[in-house]
Amino acid sequence: MKVGLVILPMPARSHLASTVEFAKRINKHNRFAVTILTMAPPFPGSTPLPDSFHDSISSSGLDIRFQDLPRVDPPGDPSSEAFISVYIAGHAGHVRDTIRRLQSSVRVAALVVDLFGTSMMDVGDELGVPTYLFFTCGAALLALMLRIPALDSEIESEFEDLEEDVEVPGLGRIPPLIMPSPMMNKKDEGYGWFVEHSRRFRRMKGLIVNTFRELEWSALDAVGEGRCLSDHPTPPVFPVGPVLVLEEKDPSHPCIEWLDTQPSRSVVFLCFGTMGDMPEAQVKEIALGLERSGHRFLCAVRVPHRSDQSGTADLEEALPEGFAERTKGRGLVWPRWVPQTAILSHGAIGGFVSHCGWNSCLESLWFGVPILAWPLDAEQRLNGFELGNKVGAAVELRLDYRGGGIVDAAEVAWGVRRLMEDDEEGKRVREKAMEVRAAGRAAVEDGGSSSDALRRLTEQLLAYGGETFMENIKQSLHIT
Repeated sequence: MKVGLVILPMPARSHLASTVEFAKRINKHNRFAVTILTMAPPFPGSTPLPDSFHDSISSSGLDIRFQDLPRVDPPGDPSSEAFISVYIAGHAGHVRDTIRRLQSSVRVAALVVDLFGTSMMDVGDELGVPTYLFFTCGAALLALMLRIPALDSEIESEFEDLEEDVEVPGLGRIPPLIMPSPMMNKKDEGYGWFVEHSRRFRRMKGLIVNTFRELEWSALDAVGEGRCLSDHPTPPVFPVGPVLVLEEKDPSHPCIEWLDTQPSRSVVFLCFGTMGDMPEAQVKEIALGLERSGHRFLCAVRVPHRSDQSGTADLEEALPEGFAERTKGRGLVWPRWVPQTAILSHGAIGGFVSHCGWNSCLESLWFGVPILAWPLDAEQRLNGFELGNKVGAAVELRLDYRGGGIVDAAEVAWGVRRLMEDDEEGKRVREKAMEVRAAGRAAVEDGGSSSDALRRLTEQLLAYGGETFMENIKQSLHIT
């Protein structure tokens, strides 16, 4: 009987993408029967699981399959910080039923859950299945989250009201305002969920992290040595990254065709991810800033749709008058989805203006492209801070995290120049990005740090599969 793994990712495209790649990597030698449980996307306007994910699995020839869970009604306001945690928790009965059915045909060695799915530990405990965390973010956030329950007890005020920096093992002292958005309001239900997720991390059988030692050695050491938890042993840590989805370059895509006409490393690429719609006022400032920077640019930005389904008309209305004509030849504005990794891999790209979602950070560094950090939400502020201050492969925009508001054109132009120009700072971040590129690729090769972590994880899971099988036999024979 084969050893089974059940994986429950968050119902978001970026999380699903890294989950599918992780499943392919852990099952490279077809030692497992992997089942990826998928939930219906709960957010307004969300699309079903793309065919590309199914095609990726089918073409791999690996024993991996998708299992759609029955639909659960979304729990109220999707803008609530607690929304996704409550939504995932509502699937507990369906996850339990699915694992029970699987146990009749495979030895289920583990249930692997996402950051917001720790409530499923109760299901794993009930069924005697060890639960692992697949942490799709970086080790800096993991170190912070392991520390959060203690910070919650030690600090009575709101974090955003603190005047002094907060000490986090492996990170040093960090500004309170770069903490993840769910931590900014202790009265909000989402804060309680965030703390509870953090508490449950310590009970996992293992922490699988989408990072690599050479990128985040300080945070990984702090977590692995138990310095982030003073009152509980830390589970084993497996940094298996970078786990990336690398698209094949389509030479006929208009953005790729345009990049083919540009000089090497001359273009700054601006993209804010799948959730990165911008208000019209901000789009106008971005356009003016790119124009004033004097550098070539590819700007993939969207505004909330008002007129046509593609968003093209809305974007054209948001751009400054005469902008397209003034920047013709050195700039391209694209209003729809773009093949981000294919663009980052292009030789014409010299810098990336990013919201600093973790997948985007890893993709950019995989290709040696330095980052201009423009965080928008979630843990992105922490990512930008770490890449700029600790890693040295990013430049940070000077953002008002307390007041918010529109980032003006002058600041955009200033940031692009710092990233792209051939001065000491520009050279430094470009060199560092190339160093990280080499280290990340070495990490996943045979004998690399992440390859070794994956091997250790595989051995542990196979061992648990054998133990689970024997325990089930004992129970069926009433042996104690």
